[in-house]
Amino acid sequence: MGIQGIEALYQECRTRVQGGRGDQGGPGLPVLVLVGKRGSGKSTALEWLGYLGSHRPHALYDFGSSAPRRPHEIAGLLAYGLSHRFARQPALLFPRLTLGLVAVDPALSLDPNDSRRAGRQLRRSLQEARDSSAVADHAAEVAGLLQDLNLLQIPGVGLLAGLIRHPPRLPLGLARRAALAWYAGPHTALHELVALNRLSKSNAPIDRAAVDRRLCAAFLADLHGEYARRRRDRNCVVLLDNIDADGGREFLDLLMQLRDVADGPDPLLVVATASDTGKIPGPFAPGPAGVVIHAPEETSYADWAQAIPDPPPDTSWRWYCVELRDLTAGEVSQLGASVAQRLPEAPGLVHHLTRGHPWSAHRLLDAAARAVGREDPEALLRGLLSASASAEGAPQGPPVDSAVLTDILQELTDDQRAALVACCAARAFDSACDAGLLDTFSLHTSSTLARAMGTRLWLVDPVPQDAGVRGGRGSGYLNGSHPRPLPGGPVLHPWLRLLLCQELARSPQQWEAVHERLRTWHLQHGHPLDVLHHALALGRLDDVVDHLAGQLVELDRTEAWLYELYAITAAPLREPVVAGLTATLRADRLAAALAPRSFAQRRALTVLVTSLWLATDPRNRLPRARPELNLTISSMFQDLAMRSDPRRVGLRHEAAKYM
Repeated sequence: MGIQGIEALYQECRTRVQGGRGDQGGPGLPVLVLVGKRGSGKSTALEWLGYLGSHRPHALYDFGSSAPRRPHEIAGLLAYGLSHRFARQPALLFPRLTLGLVAVDPALSLDPNDSRRAGRQLRRSLQEARDSSAVADHAAEVAGLLQDLNLLQIPGVGLLAGLIRHPPRLPLGLARRAALAWYAGPHTALHELVALNRLSKSNAPIDRAAVDRRLCAAFLADLHGEYARRRRDRNCVVLLDNIDADGGREFLDLLMQLRDVADGPDPLLVVATASDTGKIPGPFAPGPAGVVIHAPEETSYADWAQAIPDPPPDTSWRWYCVELRDLTAGEVSQLGASVAQRLPEAPGLVHHLTRGHPWSAHRLLDAAARAVGREDPEALLRGLLSASASAEGAPQGPPVDSAVLTDILQELTDDQRAALVACCAARAFDSACDAGLLDTFSLHTSSTLARAMGTRLWLVDPVPQDAGVRGGRGSGYLNGSHPRPLPGGPVLHPWLRLLLCQELARSPQQWEAVHERLRTWHLQHGHPLDVLHHALALGRLDDVVDHLAGQLVELDRTEAWLYELYAITAAPLREPVVAGLTATLRADRLAAALAPRSFAQRRALTVLVTSLWLATDPRNRLPRARPELNLTISSMFQDLAMRSDPRRVGLRHEAAKYM
């Protein structure tokens, strides 16, 4: 869902056959990297692409769920997957790679002093590899449609050489002659294989790298040879999951180096996934991610090819990053169609809470489904995040919000997670760092947290604060309306910030300390709107009302005053929702409790500020068709319009957005 543009790009690249009789020319094929936040559905998308291409040679490998392997071992596993038979498709053969894998088998020691004996040893090992075809057939059945190679327990490269298919129609001698001819260089092919065998016994990094390079080159040469030998209508595909895990970059970097020195493009389409853009050597771009990232709907082969510099300064142009976006409201509604039949508010609430984060949306819809049929569904939805994350009938588990937060931050250290809880109080992430909130944490955390959140795509552009995010209509209409607008720097993803703020609120003392530190820092640096933003988070409602009452007279334009009103009331609440209390009733009580003086003297403005503050949380904006707070907000705007002659028309227009 939401990857139609990626599907189109994938099919376009598959059909641009490279390196054979059907070669269409051009710069070759990009490395397509699907990037996204943890839980954005990267692995699911990769498996779906594998399904779409399941009738042509393809292989899937997950770096995140397997033990680290050397590049030549990964090449062997991929060759095994690609060599499987498909209906009405000739199998891909890998004679060069198979011969090389036999030569580096740990159990084989070729005699460097007797070429005849070495030749006999090599022929015997090749025959043994061929005799293991029955094992290959059984493994092919186990692998299943998508060739998930991590499921195969392959003990060593010797058996791996036997797993790569040897069709009966191709005589062993012919395969051996083609492979031997490729290995020949300054010395005879046999001498080169003996040298390769000797290098494979060494633990020296330079020797290990030489073995990996030689065998990965054999892998690409075999693909070239197969596509030159027979016309094929699709490139072969390898689907590499979690290339930011151990071994992923090492393998792909070597492939890119080999492509740079190759005679022409190869027919291998690499589609990969990564959660950390900091480990993707794509073209540089300013911003938290650090690389150029494309939206799925804007991708194409032509877009990649046209961006290649002439001449290319490095290999970064080969990488093409596409971000899996969050789901739209309509897509979340499709996911929650069964829940919506009996709990119509659930999909809309889930989308507003998660902003479409796919995995979180699934978890919340599951939690909402367990509430179907119970009394007072709105109260249950307001308490959705505190519901148990356990399935029906399972032992009581942690609440949904804690379970989701633990999962999406599992790649961070404990110290980084604790620091992130403190930083969530800041409106902009840079403010948290500048205000010294990281000073009490380890040097590693303070120096890496901002980059980690940026490259893991949890830092996003800020959402405009106006009626559109408080249950009313209209968005972006206040942009450029204030003489001193807030900085537009990256902010934490709203869903992650909501979860972190709830974690921060579990410690009232830490909540007070963090917001007070931020308030003081902004006061020292002349940021009045941020000062009041944190004052409101601390419950100092009187300070906010006094400021806004004065600004209603001082500011020349109503839009500038509205900008301040929405910016300040975007502050987080320590207790955003009381499940058993409607938002309208709570707005009055909260206003009277936090600011008794302002409530008595300026009731309309005090209740308006409190209502907009509560409306920042979607759980206070039920029902979706007509949020109950809208009537209160509209009435308070109307009341202010009656008492503020210079602002009467502008305030009435704002009131209309909530009707």
